[in-house]
This record gives sequence, C-alpha cells and structure tokens, in this order.
Amino acid sequence: MKSRIIISETFDPAYNLGLEEYLIETGEDILYLWQNDNTIVIGRNQNPYRECNINKMKEDGIKLVRRRSGGGAVFHDMGNLNFTIISKKHEKNIEENFQLVNKALSYENIESVFNGRNDLHVDNKKISGNAFYEDEKIFCHHGTLLIDVDMDKLSSYLTASKLKLKSKGIESVKSRVINLKEINSDISVEKIKAALIKAYEKDHEVSEIEYFTKETMEENPDLMKKIQRYNSWEWIYGESPKSNVYFDRKFRWGIIEFEFYISSGKIKESKISSDSIINEDFQALSQAFIGRDFKKEEGIKVIEENVESEEIRRDLIEAIKNI
Repeated sequence: MKSRIIISETFDPAYNLGLEEYLIETGEDILYLWQNDNTIVIGRNQNPYRECNINKMKEDGIKLVRRRSGGGAVFHDMGNLNFTIISKKHEKNIEENFQLVNKALSYENIESVFNGRNDLHVDNKKISGNAFYEDEKIFCHHGTLLIDVDMDKLSSYLTASKLKLKSKGIESVKSRVINLKEINSDISVEKIKAALIKAYEKDHEVSEIEYFTKETMEENPDLMKKIQRYNSWEWIYGESPKSNVYFDRKFRWGIIEFEFYISSGKIKESKISSDSIINEDFQALSQAFIGRDFKKEEGIKVIEENVESEEIRRDLIEAIKNI
C-alpha cells in the first residue's frame, strides 16, 4: 500500500487536530503537515490554568486547544510548522522518525540532535518539541519546528513550571528555544515543508500530495464530530477543582501535579496534571482518588491499582511515602 502525504490548508487548530485524529484511524502510513495561527496547544494531561496565561490569551485572541498525546504546552503561529508521522507500531518508530526530521533539516544545512526525551536541539537550544500517541497497532508522532516564531508571544503566553526551570538551571521559556531562521537566514516554512516531503519520499512510495481545506473537512460528518470535540469547553478545560492541597514532583518521565480538595479527611475533588511523555491515564487516576481517605497508605493503594506504567507507579509510590 502506498503512503500518503497530506497538507492542511486551514490554520484552525481544532480542524487540524480533528483531521490528525481522523487520519490516525485510517491505519495508513502518512506524513501530515499543518500550521496553527496564534494558538497554544496543551498536552492531554495538563492543567491550562497552570500552563498558560489564560487572561492575556483571551485579551489577545489566542486560541487554546488540547491534544490527545501527552507532553508539554507549545505556542504555534505562522512561523511554526507542525508535522505528524503516522505509521504501523514497531520498536523503532521514534528513532526512525527523528532520523527523518534530522535528514530533512540537513538539506537546509541544519545539524539537529535528539535530546533523549522529546525535543530536537541545535547548539543546546530547542528547535522542535515532540509528543507521541499510540494504540495497539498505530504509532503517531507529532512535533513542532520553530522556523520564525514570535518569541515574545511564546514567552508571554506560556508559564513554564518552576520545577522544570529549576531542573534545567535556566530562567525563562524564551531562553530555552531558538528559531531555525536564526541559524540559517534563508530558511522558510515552505523550504522546510519541501525538505520533509523529500526526506519522506526517499523511504516511502507516495502517489501524490493531498491538500485538505476547511470546506473539504466540513463535508465529512465523522471528521466534524472530532473537530467539534476539540472546540468544546469540556475537552479543553475539563473540571478544575478548588484545591486545598497541592504538591508537584519532577521525574525522568516528566512533571506531575496533584490538586486535592479535602473535607472531613476525605478527598472530595481531585485533579492530576502531567507533561509525561509516557502514555498513562492520569484522568482515571485522578477519579480513583475521589472518596478515599487522605492517608499515605490509601494513596499508595490507589496508585498500585490504577497506574499501568511500572516506572511511574514506582516513582509515585516513593513520592507519596516521602511527603
């Protein structure tokens, strides 16, 4: 079966994320290129009130959407290019995908390296943030490429975790990233698109490039259901409890934040947020805490019963023991 290259011609984040989800469900091998204009995209398990300057975003007309995958919050404007690589699941998906992106950037004389977590760096500065989603058969890898992003906007709308900054020994979001145009002034979004297509076509047989417009998407009822969900308040914000207990921890796999509302010794409301790069159902874990006694042994029991990842389970149990 031939692979597909798809380019979105809309800059609306709900449409683009809805199309991405729709393409994942086809089960085909796909390179999907897309752009969002003036948008913050948060990870599946993040709390928007902690990650973003919501009031300033509303004042300036900045859109907010939540993706299906984990990882951290990112700012998109027309100086940023998003790529999604959808493929059959196997042991080397991540390695092969980063090789493809590095190869594409090498065509423009950019030497990028994978930092071992979920970023691509040039000279120790981030030029690409990445996140992953997978099911039993399909692996989805999507990432950003900072080409000519407005860095002032990036730093004013994102509020980086103090834990993250402390662990990296740096002071701001802006200090951690660099535009590709600062490295090579001749680079443009269109050139990087062409480079990604060239790199993908070297390893995949592709018949033609397909373009999706907003109008094309609106003709598909199944796709529109997904788009409407990405636009919904329930999906973007969810329920944020009034918390009287808050603590956070940083681990190899990411930062996790616990917010509990305690009454009469029991957890009445719970919210767990994380930028974890490991796929874990933190929403289910959050729900499992509700109604439990606010005791260490109860917390450990909840984690043992509800966390699938052995690494996350071990780290959280150790963290609760040391609170």
